[in-house]
Amino acid sequence: MPHTHRKKPAHHNHKRLQVTDDSGWTHVSTSGKTARQVLRTTAAHQQDDPTQPGSFVPAEAPARLTAEDLRRQFEGYRSRWESSDVCRVVSETLQARRTPDARAYDGIVCVGLGSPSGFLRGGWVDRRSVSMYQLAGLVGVVDWLKQTNPNVPIYAQDPVFNELDKSLLSSLDITVLEHPHAFEKVTPATFLYCPGAEQAHLSQLLALNPKSLFGGPLEDVDSEVVRQFVEKRGSVRLPRFQEQEHAFWNMRIYCPEDSGEEDE
Repeated sequence: MPHTHRKKPAHHNHKRLQVTDDSGWTHVSTSGKTARQVLRTTAAHQQDDPTQPGSFVPAEAPARLTAEDLRRQFEGYRSRWESSDVCRVVSETLQARRTPDARAYDGIVCVGLGSPSGFLRGGWVDRRSVSMYQLAGLVGVVDWLKQTNPNVPIYAQDPVFNELDKSLLSSLDITVLEHPHAFEKVTPATFLYCPGAEQAHLSQLLALNPKSLFGGPLEDVDSEVVRQFVEKRGSVRLPRFQEQEHAFWNMRIYCPEDSGEEDE
């Protein structure tokens, strides 16, 4: 009897992986190919929605990842950040807008960082590298502002922080707060670092009239509070970040001081 060679259908059990960037796009990777679909949630995984308690849970970190491993990983991201044009522009902007008052800022508040260590949405979304680079950017801002105010406190809030994230932030002298306590720290003398906060939360935060903001862009946000904030501040647009373009996509630094470098 002749043998029949019939090609059996391949069974792939690979789990799809979605990688979400800060512009609201999710990249869905399947069988080595990447499809792009839009999720206009403005990084909805980042910040808790008070109307839906329990909607967000801490990110799921790899089982074998340790705090020491995570800190070593961060130092690599930090090194690449420090050698970038974005870091240079941030430093030049803060230098140009420095005031003679050493206590110009009473605190640095970070909202919407995401998890540097873990997967989101049940393990489907990997945004760790974006969060790592954004954390490196935060530390760069902190280091710069501490030159004139070495005791300035730093706070961070995000419901997806897990214990490894909290350990990493603590090692960097950043105090993790639970919602809504970071909002309570914002004053007219605060430097607000919001690389991934939702529009609704930005409106709440900017209503508190913080001195400066790293994030955005805000120019097209449909909010009177945001519009008024932008009108009273100059802004400098950050260049493309070559290592991970989504980490600082179209972001700006908004400061009240006029450096003559505003980018329209």
